[in-house]
Amino acid sequence: MYVSKFNGLWRADFKMNSWKTIDVTKQYGSCRLIIFSVFTILMSFVMIYTLLSVFSTHVVLYDDQTMVFFSLLLLLYPVHKLLHYLPLRLLCKKVKTSWSLKWRLVLTCKINVHYPIRKHLYLLTLVLPFLIMSVILIGCALSYPHYIHYFTILFSLHTGLCVSDFIYIKNLVGSPGHSFIEEHGEGYDILIQK
Repeated sequence: MYVSKFNGLWRADFKMNSWKTIDVTKQYGSCRLIIFSVFTILMSFVMIYTLLSVFSTHVVLYDDQTMVFFSLLLLLYPVHKLLHYLPLRLLCKKVKTSWSLKWRLVLTCKINVHYPIRKHLYLLTLVLPFLIMSVILIGCALSYPHYIHYFTILFSLHTGLCVSDFIYIKNLVGSPGHSFIEEHGEGYDILIQK
């Protein structure tokens, strides 16, 4: 049996059983996750660039906006995390974020919700960055065909960032509809209310 800590208080009326514990890093391994991400980046670039280049067959590609491209590249991860954070911030009461520098180079963000959240809200937070960024980047590639290569690179890198989200979604789809999700350091627990 699992007794959840809800809003900072142990409550007897909020007892839950752990249906399944998922640790994606332990399940797949860090090296394998990186390989999945790199493969996803390459495949998504090939597919999207091929599809979008059909619409712009006689367009000359420009490379005069390299600094803008690198600025957008640096903003890709923070915007991805912000899109995870927004639905949680709007629909949950207590959300805590912490930003840190990894290897003194990469800005990372950790989002913590201090109580279990519904499965449907968790699925929304997982899929929202991919949906919004895909629509924006593909729309920009179609609107500015001279820079289609920049936008497809950004799209592919963002899709690679979303690989762990896709794995979480795959694991959550088969869980009970009215379950709750609670994250912890190693992964997350799928909880069902008693």
